[in-house]
Amino acid sequence: MKEIMRPTKMLFLVAVMLVAAVLPATAADFEVDEIAYNVIGENQVEVTKRDSVRYAGEVIIPATVTHEGTTYQVTRIGNSAFSNNTELTLVEIPEGVTEIGDYSFGYCRNLQNIDLPNSMISLGKDAFSGCYSFTSFHIPRNLASVEYDTFCYLTNLAYYTCSTLNKYFKVVDGVLYSKDMTTIVAYPPAAPATTFDVPNTVTRVHEYCFCSSSNLVTVNFPESLTWIGMNIFRECKGLVEVDIPDGVTYMGVTVFGGCSNLERVHLPASLDSIMNSTFSDCDKLTEITIPRNVSYIDEQGFINADNLKTITVEEGSRLKKIGPYAFRDCRSLEYFDMQDSVTSIGNGCFYDCRSLRSVHMSRNLQEIGESVFWNCSSLLEGEIPGNVPKIRGVFFNCPAMKKVTFGSKDGTPGSTILGYACVALCQQVEYLEFGANIDSLETYALNGLNNLKRVICWATVPPGTDGNNRSFDPAPQNMNAVLYVPKASLEAYRTTGDWKNFKTIASIEDLGDVDGDGMIKVSDVTALLGQLLNSDGVDHMEMPLADVNLDGVINVADVTMLINKLLNEE
Repeated sequence: MKEIMRPTKMLFLVAVMLVAAVLPATAADFEVDEIAYNVIGENQVEVTKRDSVRYAGEVIIPATVTHEGTTYQVTRIGNSAFSNNTELTLVEIPEGVTEIGDYSFGYCRNLQNIDLPNSMISLGKDAFSGCYSFTSFHIPRNLASVEYDTFCYLTNLAYYTCSTLNKYFKVVDGVLYSKDMTTIVAYPPAAPATTFDVPNTVTRVHEYCFCSSSNLVTVNFPESLTWIGMNIFRECKGLVEVDIPDGVTYMGVTVFGGCSNLERVHLPASLDSIMNSTFSDCDKLTEITIPRNVSYIDEQGFINADNLKTITVEEGSRLKKIGPYAFRDCRSLEYFDMQDSVTSIGNGCFYDCRSLRSVHMSRNLQEIGESVFWNCSSLLEGEIPGNVPKIRGVFFNCPAMKKVTFGSKDGTPGSTILGYACVALCQQVEYLEFGANIDSLETYALNGLNNLKRVICWATVPPGTDGNNRSFDPAPQNMNAVLYVPKASLEAYRTTGDWKNFKTIASIEDLGDVDGDGMIKVSDVTALLGQLLNSDGVDHMEMPLADVNLDGVINVADVTMLINKLLNEE
């Protein structure tokens, strides 16, 4: 079971209902014939929630209502006025009403088709979302404005109709468009077609346009398309394949959220960003190509894409920022090459990517969040290059990881602080390398590294430690690890902070000087061979300069590397 709840349809509905429940909390101004009203202007009222008893059955709203001698015209259905009234079956709205507010009829699941008066001008957000019993919907003469999720989750709606006198909308084959046919506004979710061809006049797709259209397998967009609103395919369970044409520069959030059978998507070269939760819960998606012009992958962009195995970032990529939890729970992802254009990685980017074995990290990182590689149980090596100002809590519970590198040999001195739990509960880590840029290690920066065998630190000035011997856990004196440092800094490390507690400290430059005479020559090969031939094993702590390849084991591989080193020097 996943550690976080999926953003499923049910959770989405619950969230909407909670919002609807708290919209106007004030009591009605008055009630007449079991309908509640608020005064909203001179001699004008809106229908609102009842204070204690829910609406049920059939409700006939009058055109005017009289209270305490004053007659009011009913001009509006207020926000959340009838929302979640599951026993409501019919509502008649009179001429004179011009607006239906946000969530007005949200999740009135037994409400039958509703007739809007010709006076109606605008429909609010989620005005009819979750009205599962609607089978058709008519757009009246004067309706001019439809909010982005007015018709969300009308799962039994088979077609729209529209007054021929309406100046703003038209319907073709049951599908709602703008009058000029440049925007497709709403596709009926219960339409039986498996394939839909969007007309070549369309340049924009309205938010939630195809939401919950369960029969759709393929949608074909025209080359004229430039803009796609959010959630357009949300919960389209049957959708298998979509090509987004080149020319589209913007796609809103959660475009494919919950498309559990989506197998293939072509993203356009013109796309600038992948927004929040664009591919969340796309369980069948196995591969994706990130176009070179995408500069930003937003928070949770691919969260819970369980079978996403391959992500290809095009050469020449302009990708600069990857948001928090962008690939969280992509449990089939094995490798990611983020290219050197990336400067920022958000919290939990690869959180719980359990098949992830390798990541090529950008050399130009300037910022990295916490928990980036949390519970990446297949990760073999970890590296945070560059001069990131502070690194904290990056590698946590990565049980297969053996090698970790922070910074680089030629990094800017003193530019990076290693904070709490940079590496924690990674029991198999044997090799730890700090670049020249490491300034200091905070308390428990390195936690639970019980198998550490060698630590390489390129900083000429020993990085600061917390002062209480707690930067390393276990403490250096309790580890069988050799510390390798620049030769000129040997004495400084032997007298400073946690560093001085390493049992063995050796010079990086002297690796291969087996006999310790200050020179690397043939006699060192002879000495090393003699040790190997006369012993079942050589302790890397007793002979730290013989571990030429720094793998924590002294064996024939070190002899080979030493011979190659001599040959190359000659």
